[in-house]
Amino acid sequence: MRLVQLTALAYCIGFLTDVFDDGASAKMDEADGTSPGRHIAADNLDDAVSAPAPLMPIRVDRDPEGSFIDDRAAVQALLPHACVHGVNDKRPKLTRNEQVRTHRVIAHVAKRLKASDEFHKLLQLVAARESSLQQGLVHRLSPDLEGSYSAWRKMQKTYEGNPHAADPSVWQTYGLFGMNSNYFTLVWDKAADPRILCDAIVDVLVYRRAAARMIRKAGGNIVCKDEQGKPFNYTTKATWETVHRAVSGGKLCPSKYEETAATMKRFFRGRAHKVGLNPDQPVTLKMLGVEPDKGLDGTPWTDQDQLLTGLWSEFEAAQANDEAELLAAETARAERVKTRVAARAARKQPR
Repeated sequence: MRLVQLTALAYCIGFLTDVFDDGASAKMDEADGTSPGRHIAADNLDDAVSAPAPLMPIRVDRDPEGSFIDDRAAVQALLPHACVHGVNDKRPKLTRNEQVRTHRVIAHVAKRLKASDEFHKLLQLVAARESSLQQGLVHRLSPDLEGSYSAWRKMQKTYEGNPHAADPSVWQTYGLFGMNSNYFTLVWDKAADPRILCDAIVDVLVYRRAAARMIRKAGGNIVCKDEQGKPFNYTTKATWETVHRAVSGGKLCPSKYEETAATMKRFFRGRAHKVGLNPDQPVTLKMLGVEPDKGLDGTPWTDQDQLLTGLWSEFEAAQANDEAELLAAETARAERVKTRVAARAARKQPR
């Protein structure tokens, strides 16, 4: 029953996804000449963190030029830490089975964070919009490619010492939430391979850290610039709409292009209401949860690599347990049917 419910939920989320969207980020302020995520990245993690049974696949055609991934074991072998295609490769096809798996990954991490139901809904909503719940994406729309290269030119010196710093081809926009790696890699680890953002669990953790930073800033005075470049003071409240706009667009300041901002706002509010999320609800840091520092068995996680490995291990164990229960239920059901058939046959035998 649990798997059936998850399948139905994933279908509903997938239905809300715009077919024409190839995982492009919601670029609220791209017209300003600034790339999304510009003010999100911190120079160290302390500034960004508040505290430390397979289904039959249903083919979902999001890119007619792609190819299907039908082998579930092959898909699992890509995780964690890997993208499902390169920047010059076509986006793979997506199965409903993989969407269900992604939904469950997000749900597991949200539960371990002890995050609110509202934050869980936001994560699912943004992942559905940006990636159709497909893990490991390299976002290849022209605005993503252009924005990534522009950001690399600005941010290259920031990553001095990173072995990938001089290679613009790896500093792309990745993952469930369409994160520009030039700005979001810092939120995870300044020395990391930017392709770490293809990892679904990293995506959730980084999104949470970025959202937490925006919530902290929302209550104070924010210095913004008008169309002429003149600074002015700005104050805003942390709501789900504000958090989403700030993380996706890279800043809390109002957009200089009101028409574009109004359109993006209307789209988000409509999608939020459909999944039962009030975009105007005040948001606190507590609602985002806290990153766990130990496993379910009590084993301490002393760094974020252990956190990542531990969360994936827990998720895969839960998957295996659910599939074993499903198999056992199906086997028991088959035995009951076999017994009833044998009983009917015996009653029909002449005495």
